[in-house]
Amino acid sequence: MGWGEERFKQVLRLLPEGWESKAKELGALQRAREIKTPEELLRLILLYLTEGKSFAGTSALIQLMGEISLTKKAIHKRIRNSAAWLQWLCENIYRRAGLITAKPVWLQDKNVILVDGTEDVKCGVRRQCYMLHYSMDLFTLAMREFLVTDMKTGEKLRNFRKLGKNDIVVGDRIYGTIPGITYLKQQKAGYVLRIKSRGLNVYNGKNQKIDLLKRLSRLKEGKTIDISAQCIINDQYEPIRICAMRKDSDSERKGLRRLTKENQRKCGGKPVSELQRENNKYIIVATSLGDEVPAAEVLELYRARWQIEIAFKRLKSLFQYNDLPAKQSESALAWFYGKLLLAALCETLVNTGRFSPSAKASK
Repeated sequence: MGWGEERFKQVLRLLPEGWESKAKELGALQRAREIKTPEELLRLILLYLTEGKSFAGTSALIQLMGEISLTKKAIHKRIRNSAAWLQWLCENIYRRAGLITAKPVWLQDKNVILVDGTEDVKCGVRRQCYMLHYSMDLFTLAMREFLVTDMKTGEKLRNFRKLGKNDIVVGDRIYGTIPGITYLKQQKAGYVLRIKSRGLNVYNGKNQKIDLLKRLSRLKEGKTIDISAQCIINDQYEPIRICAMRKDSDSERKGLRRLTKENQRKCGGKPVSELQRENNKYIIVATSLGDEVPAAEVLELYRARWQIEIAFKRLKSLFQYNDLPAKQSESALAWFYGKLLLAALCETLVNTGRFSPSAKASK
């Protein structure tokens, strides 16, 4: 059923121990009719995600192959029921590949929640454009919220309703705003949010504005700085902590290349500005975590988020991440974890160099 045998065997070798029994335990394989084994189910899912691209398209491909006959409704049901199993596969593959690690001891009683979003998501038969927002546990990949909204709804923390006092929210610069921080304080949630050097107005104890770039300018490569400051929330000065690190020269060069491409895509080829160049030298985060957590560990927590972001970049560039089949939660979750599984397998194959000539020949 689709997928060359040698290529599929390579995929099977990457799967964690116990993956077959988990298919039954987590409800992915409930009634063994046309699809009788976990291996056949996985092959069906991969065919749907890569070549079929829709339930109807996958059904047509299977019929052309002449092996079994499955209606689009039957395929939809099997994909929908596989969400928990696909999540388990993702978590274990990512963990084994070192893309996610065990939760540090100092975070044991906390949930570290990654928030992110993407625009121009095509959804449903009419292929209308939507915004996709999601929040998930950074160390288990368990989904907290999965929202599809219209294009007028921007990426903001208020989109996420299921945040509470045991959560530490980790997000990129688009979320590092005063309104976002204000919302998290209302929800009693902690945060580690990347910010721009001039994205937040921060002040010293004398209510004088701090020039972050000036404070960071003396940092050497790989060194960190910890700044106790204040920001204005609801017309009052509230404490905030700024942790920053100077990038190494290689990371700085890569950042400049990304900025150049981004300016070409969004700003019609506008040159990278001096302010962008200065911001690119540092990783700057605002956090609610106390001084008992060293700045290096705060920044390490943010870097852990970036490991997952690498996989998402593969999703967006290689696996049509923006092609959401439906807005129904169970189907969308199965699709999301299926795409994430593809990215995990791709990342593992690239890192281990396990693409073989025979695998290429079987494509």
